Amino acid sequence: MRTSRLRIDAVLFDLDGTLVDTLPDITWSLNQILLEHGCPALTAEAVRDYIGGGTTAMIEAVATQFGIADAAMLHQRYVAMYQDHLVQFSKPFNGVLAVLEGCRALQLPLAIVTNKAEVMACQVADALLAHTAFKAILGHRAGRPLKPQPEVAWEAARRLSVEPRHCLFVGDTEIDLQTARAAGMPSAMVAWGYGSGCTWQAQAPDFYCEQPAGLLHILKQHRGAAQAFTERGDTVKSC
Repeated sequence: MRTSRLRIDAVLFDLDGTLVDTLPDITWSLNQILLEHGCPALTAEAVRDYIGGGTTAMIEAVATQFGIADAAMLHQRYVAMYQDHLVQFSKPFNGVLAVLEGCRALQLPLAIVTNKAEVMACQVADALLAHTAFKAILGHRAGRPLKPQPEVAWEAARRLSVEPRHCLFVGDTEIDLQTARAAGMPSAMVAWGYGSGCTWQAQAPDFYCEQPAGLLHILKQHRGAAQAFTERGDTVKSC
């Protein structure tokens, strides 16, 4: 494998499952509209498996599961319900705010890159991460490809004025890892989110973090430093 010299000059974060535990509000909102259709409620664990690919994919999967023919109507009702309950129960994961404060101290420019609707992503960040100065919050909107297509990650890098190879992409699902690789960015996958942490060693991200403190350690170690790393992640560094 070829190796490069890793220098982290910016950090791109996924939102749901990485920075903020949004699963309670997503589950609550989804179950409200299922109740309207006489369907049984889903557990948080079941809903978690739908998160990451965007709202449309989640609603289509749920509509198929329960035999609801009008997925478009279901989508419309869910968006309206969730919009009114974005931060009813959601909160940042323990330790995340300390990581963001550490990024500020390291003078690392930050962006959020998510498949959540951009207007909702901005509202969640404003409500729960208000003390963090994200230079860009990029979510789903008309004409913008979803992750794992790399365009949104490249757009974030452009807005931060940092080359993609110097942007660490931090996420919790395989979609995030695929995005990082497609965009030519080093990856850090986290264990506290909605992905299957037990498979990360096999999928070989560049870094795997059990706790937020481990992520902060990586950032301190590689901020403006020249460190060897494997572009395709054949050696996983666990923190």
